[in-house]
Amino acid sequence: MPLTENQKQSRYNYAKNNLKRIPLDVQKEKYEEIKAAADAAGEKVNGYIKKAIDERMERDKLSPESPQKKSPPPEPEEVHTRRETLDEKSERLRKEHPSSH
Repeated sequence: MPLTENQKQSRYNYAKNNLKRIPLDVQKEKYEEIKAAADAAGEKVNGYIKKAIDERMERDKLSPESPQKKSPPPEPEEVHTRRETLDEKSERLRKEHPSSH
């Protein structure tokens, strides 16, 4: 049964107020891969892409409420080492390769 004009207007108003379109261009071959994966999962392409985004955001520890990545854990103490100065590096290289100087 076709939608009535009121139903069409209601859907249009909902979309206008609640949805944001995200244009996504992909190569035709890539689209076919995405479509095949969505079909295999029993999903539509749009839903498949949205689910992939949600999973990536979860994996990256992002959420709509907190749009920034959480701070990485502090590095272990043994990772913090003194950097070699240019003079020290030059001296080390001279010792490692005495014939080239």
